[in-house]
Amino acid sequence: MNLKKAVIFLTIMVLAVFAAQFTAGAANIPDETVGDAESVIGGILAYELGKNGYSTPQEWIDGSITENAGQSSEWYAIILSKSGDYDFSGYKAALEAYISENSISSATSRMKNALALLSVGGNRELVNEIAEGSVGEQGIMSLIYGLHLLNNGCECSRYTVSTLTEELLDKQFADGGWAIMGDNGDIDVTAMTVQALAPQYGSSETVTSAIDRALSFMSEKQLGNGGYKSFGTENPESASQVLIALSQLGISIHDSRFVKNGNTLTDGIKSFALPDGSFSHIAGGDTNETATTQAYLSLTAYVISERYGKKLYLFETKADDTEEITVPAETEPAVTSAPETAAAASSVTTAETVPSPSPAVTAQAVSTPGYKPVAYIVIGAMAAAGCVILFALKKRRASNFAAVLIVAGAAAAFVFFTDFRSSEEYYSGTDTVKVNTVGTVTIEIRCDTIAGKSDSEYIPADGTILGKTEFDITEGETVYDILTQAARKYNIQLQADANGYISGIGYLYEFDFGDLSGWIYHVNGDTPFMMCSEYKLSDGDSIEWLYTCDLGNDL
Repeated sequence: MNLKKAVIFLTIMVLAVFAAQFTAGAANIPDETVGDAESVIGGILAYELGKNGYSTPQEWIDGSITENAGQSSEWYAIILSKSGDYDFSGYKAALEAYISENSISSATSRMKNALALLSVGGNRELVNEIAEGSVGEQGIMSLIYGLHLLNNGCECSRYTVSTLTEELLDKQFADGGWAIMGDNGDIDVTAMTVQALAPQYGSSETVTSAIDRALSFMSEKQLGNGGYKSFGTENPESASQVLIALSQLGISIHDSRFVKNGNTLTDGIKSFALPDGSFSHIAGGDTNETATTQAYLSLTAYVISERYGKKLYLFETKADDTEEITVPAETEPAVTSAPETAAAASSVTTAETVPSPSPAVTAQAVSTPGYKPVAYIVIGAMAAAGCVILFALKKRRASNFAAVLIVAGAAAAFVFFTDFRSSEEYYSGTDTVKVNTVGTVTIEIRCDTIAGKSDSEYIPADGTILGKTEFDITEGETVYDILTQAARKYNIQLQADANGYISGIGYLYEFDFGDLSGWIYHVNGDTPFMMCSEYKLSDGDSIEWLYTCDLGNDL
């Protein structure tokens, strides 16, 4: 262990002890749940510091947060600006330079940068320029982000707080929610809309009424464990957005509307926490950076609201928002054990790993025998050699020979039930052979929304990664099954986790073109609200995988 690693390790251990003592004995804690949240925040911070090789938040700010200014570190800057009295001068200069020197295509990404700039006391004229060219330019999300900017006193000639509010209220559905598309509310978008409207709660009758209906919608959608589902999948990000909304409103997580079976929102979020302090996107999943960041953001919003009555997205009195969440700036929270972001290699489908097909696929592509016959021969030879050695050593008891055969049988079973293949073998260019087919479907993969927006070699000029192509299906096959088969046949890189969440196709990944960018699938022109691994196909279905820069609003 080198000196730097040793210092980091010892620092984390000392901080862990400090955090445990602080949480157990701190005075004036408004609610023990706040102490729990602070402990989880400490674990997230320790994870982020350890991942980046830093021993203090200031090192993190001066290091990768500043290096990635304008690209991926803005939420961290907002969080830390609310968590302690740190020096953001380097980050502020880097962010202002990035905004001034780069053409950022996504309006919401521009406004996220503006919010981060406000949080660290940056150039207001630059923020106003962003507001002028971005508010209302990218659907409902640009209205939400825009209202946050105007709530902080920013200026936009095309909108006021009143007109932005009116436009958002006009988009509320009958069920009380808001969404980017469709006719029914979405938890995440509803919560984010409420966050932006929150400063007017109680002072505007129309806003108060709209938020009350949204609170009823969010309460009805809450699960028994305190969490939420989005697109058919339970995840911590949705619960995090609701927690931020309640914190912006000053509503306790113990409000009866948001307690289910004795479980609160923080219980729902913490159920996705991993032992290293990070969070997974799905239950039992691996570390996911988006889930981790949003948990960090929401728990920070909760703590500063409960302790100091401060709001996450209000920055005009920043100097009053720097009280410590858990400890003084010189001593940081640390690792605590806690009950998904890029998946770990063991659960990512890439050119080197093979997705599990549906049981309905009864036969795989015809290919060369591969490694298995050789493996069986080697196992048999080793078992035989073992028996010969036992015989020669005169250890000829039947139990000894039985043990050798059991080990050989277990090894053979392992070979039988696994399928290791190189990328060349996996992307074979051959069809998956099926029996008992029940029809055909078509699939196409397109990225029209980003064609011409980047010089990336992975973006086709016409936006077509795979033109409309027909595949046979068997009973029970899913959208995920057909996507993986298409990827194998046409040598299309695919990244997914073990549950079929698709984060990358053809080396184009979620968040590459803004916070709202990524892959969405349609079946027969509609967006199913379930994981692609859960959507069972029927004869004649038409599948489209489309890259979006605005959560589907631009498709």
